[in-house]
Amino acid sequence: MNSMLRAQAAHRQRGLALVIVIWILTLLSLMAGSFALSMRRESSVAGALKNNVQAQALAETGLNIAQFMLQQADPERRWHADGSIYRILGNDSEIRIRIIAESGKVDINAAEEPLLKALISSVSDDKKLQQNLLDALLDWRDADDDPRPQGAEKKQYRQAGLAYQPSNQPFQSLEELQLVLGFNADIFEQLQPWITIYSGQAELNLRRAPPELLQMVGDNLKAQNIHDVYLDKRLSESAAADDNTADQTDPALADEEQTYTIMVQTLLEDQATAAIEAVVRIQNQDPSQAPYQILDWKQGQQVLALFDSAKESQLITVQDEFTNQH
Repeated sequence: MNSMLRAQAAHRQRGLALVIVIWILTLLSLMAGSFALSMRRESSVAGALKNNVQAQALAETGLNIAQFMLQQADPERRWHADGSIYRILGNDSEIRIRIIAESGKVDINAAEEPLLKALISSVSDDKKLQQNLLDALLDWRDADDDPRPQGAEKKQYRQAGLAYQPSNQPFQSLEELQLVLGFNADIFEQLQPWITIYSGQAELNLRRAPPELLQMVGDNLKAQNIHDVYLDKRLSESAAADDNTADQTDPALADEEQTYTIMVQTLLEDQATAAIEAVVRIQNQDPSQAPYQILDWKQGQQVLALFDSAKESQLITVQDEFTNQH
């Protein structure tokens, strides 16, 4: 009898041990699977970080290339600053660079009413809204507290529930325009690529203006019965033909101080991307100064997408030493 009980007890113990072993093996399998999954995730994250770093490094390289090409004394070699898009192809990457001279944009501190009105009219068909925006912008930058007929000074900002008032001085940054009554995020986003605070010019440099901006302001200036022979010429000619001759006929720009927006966007084979937009002032006259100064820097933002099928006709593929390096 005792031997039977001992045998049954031993059998139960062996069964319990087997269950424990199975549970341990199951737990170890789960831990191993979880570890393998975690390693795969970490490997994937590490790979993505590596690719992003590579894309960012290429974008910074593109910015340096653009600065170098803008300083070329030979106009045949100097890159155009009229919105042309340069493409540098690598084995597993592509860099696209677009340069726009600040003189080819609308200076919101210096531009006169007809040009500002033409620009603002491009973002809305509402005539009343257009006039409200124009007058509010002019009231923000002028030195007095007297509102224009459709403008806004202290009283109007208080009535709108805003805790600030117009600065009554020139804009210190483009982003400040969003503080002006009526300039919401959508309107600012549409205007941002085409405005500046760095040219100091009341008029648009039509030879340097990008084709999109020429079309925007050209139609609206004509609607105001304001005609410009050169503007009509730029609008009537093909962008490609004009781009090929614009900077080549320019006087020695390398001896002048020039300010540019340089947009650089990169795309790797694995779809990793990076973007830099910098406003750069190039000064070649004084050898004691740095060759350029960064006035504004945006990283990771694509104000204008350069990898866009609509931009393909504007591409200029660079076939030289830069291609071999990337």
